[in-house]
Amino acid sequence: MTRRKPSRARLRPFRLDDAAGVCRIYANFFVDNAVQFGRGRMTVAIADGRVAGFVLWGPAFEPAWFDPGVKRWAELHELHVHPDYHGQGLGTRLVRSAVGQARDDGFGVMYVITEDVNAPARAVYEKNGFREHNRIVRYKIEL
Repeated sequence: MTRRKPSRARLRPFRLDDAAGVCRIYANFFVDNAVQFGRGRMTVAIADGRVAGFVLWGPAFEPAWFDPGVKRWAELHELHVHPDYHGQGLGTRLVRSAVGQARDDGFGVMYVITEDVNAPARAVYEKNGFREHNRIVRYKIEL
């Protein structure tokens, strides 16, 4: 596999005029994340004059029932990089930005949920210090 050149994308806080670029990467982002967007913080990566990726994180709404003793925590809700910019380290830069912002805001813990089959996302999270915390088993019954 040929590694692409590192991205020269510039990271900055989300602005309203970024919305169309975000939707080019994730069409239903604002519908699917209305609650998190209202309380969260979003950073976009701008490359070649367009949104190349973004990350959204925010404070949790409830105690960490899955990690007793953790009262105040942050969650990384969304991380997306446009396919044209995959393999350039942009996801890593966005995650580092979110982690740094949460740390600066006084959070001692950040969690992220991803599918176990999403190897690229898991690699980015693990590269940035996230470690698997627990596994939730989903059961199904045909009706």
